[in-house]
Amino acid sequence: MEKVNILYSIIIPHYNIPELLQRCLNSIPDLPSFQVIIVDDCSDGKIVDFRYFPGMERENVKCIFLKERHGAGFARNLGLRYACGKWVLFADADDFFHKDFYNHLTRLFTLILILCFLIH
Repeated sequence: MEKVNILYSIIIPHYNIPELLQRCLNSIPDLPSFQVIIVDDCSDGKIVDFRYFPGMERENVKCIFLKERHGAGFARNLGLRYACGKWVLFADADDFFHKDFYNHLTRLFTLILILCFLIH
């Protein structure tokens, strides 16, 4: 994944809910401007089929697998180490984004940049 074009890094901690994680991933645009970092917090192999772990088929997704449970906060902080985007967003594995999320996000950050320019 080329780091130059990444605007948004979305960090998702995960534990034992692959179906909901897949729903969350399906709601994130598969665009080069998005980097998705999934940190699996030592999910149970009886619940999660790691051969077909959600997101592994997508080029803009990085999966990190922990060997011990550390909790969601640790997983988020670890994900920050890999974030390359100009903006960082956090989601939980059972979240999903509105269909117009990308358009709203783009407008919001454009407005923030304009306001910052006007203030300075």
